[in-house]
Amino acid sequence: MNEGIKKLLGPSTYQFIGVLALLFILVGLVVSSAMMSMGVIGLAIVWVLNPEVKQNLQNLLKHPVFWSIVLLFVVWGISGLWSENTDYWANRMRMRLPFLLMPAGLLAIPRFDRSVYYPLLYVFYFLLSAICLYLFAWYLLHFSEMTLAYKKGQVLPTPVMHIRFSLMVAYCVAIGITFLQEKWTWKYKWERAVQFFITGFLIVFLHVLAVRSGLVALYGVLFYFLIREIILRRRWWFGIITTLLLVGGMVTAYLTIPSLQNKIDYTLYNLYHIQHDNNSTELSDSHRVGTIQAGLAMGNEAPFLGVGIGDIRDETEVYLQANYPGVAGSGFTPQSQYVWQYAGVGWLGLLVFIAVTFLPLFYKNGWKYALLGSFLAIAIPSFIIEQTLETQLGTAIYLTFLLMGARFYLTTGLSDQKENDRASFVPGVGN
Repeated sequence: MNEGIKKLLGPSTYQFIGVLALLFILVGLVVSSAMMSMGVIGLAIVWVLNPEVKQNLQNLLKHPVFWSIVLLFVVWGISGLWSENTDYWANRMRMRLPFLLMPAGLLAIPRFDRSVYYPLLYVFYFLLSAICLYLFAWYLLHFSEMTLAYKKGQVLPTPVMHIRFSLMVAYCVAIGITFLQEKWTWKYKWERAVQFFITGFLIVFLHVLAVRSGLVALYGVLFYFLIREIILRRRWWFGIITTLLLVGGMVTAYLTIPSLQNKIDYTLYNLYHIQHDNNSTELSDSHRVGTIQAGLAMGNEAPFLGVGIGDIRDETEVYLQANYPGVAGSGFTPQSQYVWQYAGVGWLGLLVFIAVTFLPLFYKNGWKYALLGSFLAIAIPSFIIEQTLETQLGTAIYLTFLLMGARFYLTTGLSDQKENDRASFVPGVGN
């Protein structure tokens, strides 16, 4: 090969393309879906055009967290064999291409140590924090109007879907806590004061935003760090006191933040009327209840292989027309990722999905590592109450933060990894 081409296709080039691709994805999460797509293409270039094809494939097969993600793509793809609506199947598979491209792309980036991983998260942390500060100011300027809106089940306008946005804010809380615990700054010591202020503000903001999924994610993160501290450092009294403080904080937030109080009251109102079947099709949560029931019915009809992911939307519509006509006609599918899996690919596919999503927690004790364990404390509960992976944004959030964390913490044996980078803040591991 020509020396000039060899130099052009060297590790530094793929390092630059890979990091730039991740930056595009991270910014695109809140700015532009086109940027997310460009970032995924960039990671594909790092993998597909890299001359070290054999080595990259070996790296993929050597790391179960990564090849298991590809396995999910295969399972969904095979379901096309018994899907009648092949157009919708193709649409779902096209949206799932990142499951095929991103795992190998992340592994093909030559270097992914702390000097790469943390600054990428830092950019995302400050970008999202700036947006939240703007939204909070807008909320205060329209306080009366928004308080009334929350009584009707509405939420503060966000740049992307409010549920996914709240999950990202919750993860920024996890990023802030991790940086504070590890005393990490990009350059200056005063950054720690900024990190402390921003992380505290984001916790308050999530209560003001009052998105249920975001609050579940936030308290999942806080309890994750609490349990991690208790188990790894044996600080039992700290755990008890902090638990009491968290419970007290939750009660105080309900009593003092109007948007949160109105949201909780409206949710209880929804649940009461749905349970008593009082005109439930007119309530905001009726589509969630109806679609989950539709998914369970589909799975029960085809328990082993499901109806095929191509037919989920059509079968959901049939069920809603018969049982929840008030919410039919909107193209809904089951509003739970686990139920969605059961409906589309049956028990076999659901078991694969559960194994894949829980694997990073237990593989090499992944739960111990703050940025990986805290993200899984967000993602796994979200699969219970949301169809997180059925949008481009949800897919990008899950794969980006999962694979970045797994690449940093779990890929021992790659030449760029430093053991003290991964383990220095986990008691009993590394230094």
